[in-house]
Amino acid sequence: MSNKNTGRTPRTAGVTLLAVATLALGVTMTGCTAKADTGSAADQSGDKPSVLLVHGAFADGSSWSKVVERLQGDGYQVTVAAVPLRGLAYDSAYIRGVLDGMPGKTIMVGHSYGGAVITNAATGSDKAAGLVYIAAFAPDEGETLGGLDGRFGGPATVIGVPREYPLPDGAGVAPELTVATDKFPEYFAQDLPHEEATALAAGQRPIAAAAFAEPTGVPAWRTLPSWTLITRDDRMIPAAGQREMAGRAEATVVEQSASHAVTLSQPQAVTDLIETAAQAAKP
Repeated sequence: MSNKNTGRTPRTAGVTLLAVATLALGVTMTGCTAKADTGSAADQSGDKPSVLLVHGAFADGSSWSKVVERLQGDGYQVTVAAVPLRGLAYDSAYIRGVLDGMPGKTIMVGHSYGGAVITNAATGSDKAAGLVYIAAFAPDEGETLGGLDGRFGGPATVIGVPREYPLPDGAGVAPELTVATDKFPEYFAQDLPHEEATALAAGQRPIAAAAFAEPTGVPAWRTLPSWTLITRDDRMIPAAGQREMAGRAEATVVEQSASHAVTLSQPQAVTDLIETAAQAAKP
């Protein structure tokens, strides 16, 4: 299955720092790479691709826990990647390294900001068999996530908390972003139990603001088949924006009534779409 794209949306230029901050809040990411074996070799169907799960900003690999359990139960080999959250180019290169180490053909799945990461990381890879976007950004070449978020409408002015972190070379500091903990349940995870949402808010990982000002390279969805789960009740990346990006990527689309935290609130719907993509990608 291939994607042939026509009539792309004009690219957005001139992103302000506010737009960068705005977008940062439309994303979800995780913080530690964990490769999970799915059982014995006998349980692994040789014709099943592996699955690489890439989280977004303000979360970590545990945001995939309920999906991993289901995929493993169905015999898939799953890797949950840890995204550094220090910049789109850096993060994409890191995830490309994880992809290169995967055992054979791989379905790449990105949630929120993780969608932008897989869009770049999979380009030109012979390991990537397909892309699955879960309430995610799917930028086109030259676009920035800050520009997209500004166009779609984001909640940064209400929920964004900027702070500074020291650069590793000791050359100074740079801004990073978190979601205000008192706003997180309402905007990020309104369909989760309040106790679960507040725990997620407490454990969120910040993302460098620079990640949202970097232009995307050639998107992998131009040559790879893609699938998108659109979250109708999303208050981070509005559903209309998700639909626009899915349309130009010619993705197979499923819609779900869910918040941005759909991997935790509706894990079966997420799992079903990933397995649909995996079935289509069989040799």
